[in-house]
Amino acid sequence: MLYGPEGCNLFIYHLPQEFTDTDLASTFLPFGNVISAKVFIDKQTNLSKCFGFVSFDNPESAQVAIKAMNGFQVGTKRLKVQLKKPKDASKPY
Repeated sequence: MLYGPEGCNLFIYHLPQEFTDTDLASTFLPFGNVISAKVFIDKQTNLSKCFGFVSFDNPESAQVAIKAMNGFQVGTKRLKVQLKKPKDASKPY
């Protein structure tokens, strides 16, 4: 999976069960150049875990997407969209 520069990677929660990587990419394409989109699948059930990542090539597109899509209703669900935290952000030191 490709990640964009810091500040360009979004975590999307509450995706519809039937959403694919392609659906996710096309949903976020209007906001900028999507370099990757991934819906996480449960390996045991082969069903969506209803969350995923979208990576843009610049932070401005990511911010516009957050503003437009956080709380946006897709089917019966409202998306929760936020920046993916850097790996070392959770370390206290």
